[in-house]
Amino acid sequence: MNKIKLYWSIISPTLKIMSIGIVVFFVIGVALSIPLCLVWNWLMPTIFDLPTINVLEAFGLSVLVTLLSPRKVDFAKNKSVENIPDVKLNDELNDKLEKVLKDITSEFKA
Repeated sequence: MNKIKLYWSIISPTLKIMSIGIVVFFVIGVALSIPLCLVWNWLMPTIFDLPTINVLEAFGLSVLVTLLSPRKVDFAKNKSVENIPDVKLNDELNDKLEKVLKDITSEFKA
């Protein structure tokens, strides 16, 4: 019986924090789904003849869209200019563009 009390004393704070986190997730998710629900019910039935939705359906729709459009998560915090490959590419493109513009302007000089 003492082992059960020991395990429960270890697990119960974690369960409380997890349940609070889940409740906060749903409350914030439903609150942020209200604008989606309002805009959907304003536009979609008149434009596309679709049915109106409630707030929980808007929450499900926002979760579905979030799951279907994943984002790249980058945990690297050092974002210096040297690490970005586009800067080197932009420099090369600018050099080529200047060369082409010089060629074009030299052809059309009077």
